[in-house]
Amino acid sequence: MAYIDELLARDEKVLYDGRQHTFVLIGNILTEMILIGVLIAAGVAAQAAFATQIALGMPVGRLILLACGLISLFVLVSAFFDYLRWNNEQYIVTDQRVIQIRGVLNKEVIDSSLDKINDVELRQSWLARMFDYGTIEILTASDVGINQMRRIAHPLEFKRAMLEAKHHFNRGFGYFDPGMVAYSQPAPPNTPPDIQQTLQKLADLRDQGLLSVDEFEAKKRDLLSRI
Repeated sequence: MAYIDELLARDEKVLYDGRQHTFVLIGNILTEMILIGVLIAAGVAAQAAFATQIALGMPVGRLILLACGLISLFVLVSAFFDYLRWNNEQYIVTDQRVIQIRGVLNKEVIDSSLDKINDVELRQSWLARMFDYGTIEILTASDVGINQMRRIAHPLEFKRAMLEAKHHFNRGFGYFDPGMVAYSQPAPPNTPPDIQQTLQKLADLRDQGLLSVDEFEAKKRDLLSRI
């Protein structure tokens, strides 16, 4: 089971799954590979330059080469962890909230409820527009409610999915709890069968998210007024 599945509430649906752009991963790993190359070149040069000098029973050049090799190994492990961090960082839009997940073993989860989102800011440089990445900031109702997503891939698609989810949530098309008694009232007694069937169909449309609660109540009142 994926970690996101453990975070979802009952009947909560994932609408969009975003990640940082692959350039973030490539940039980090490329920098580390260049550093490894520099370390190895420095070690080889040091071995040739200090081949005749002895320290700790070994040529100084060989000691420097071994030290550069060990540092290169640590850098290589760091590159592997960079991949794991990139692979485990997710930006999720559901029909109830926006979820940001970070961390490999220790997890950090930031939630922004759709109804608490006030503003969304998107920043893209000309280079980011060329390669389709950017930074999104979500401003919520709280004083320090800023959720920042740096260098996310396809930021326009992510922003569009988030705003559409918020629009549907505000109109009542999102999550519906069938256990809510206030919206599961049976039809009044002595209701004609055809109106009862219509009410049942409207209730089914409401439960499927095709009809908002307000629209359902308005149509129910209209039908009952005809009795």
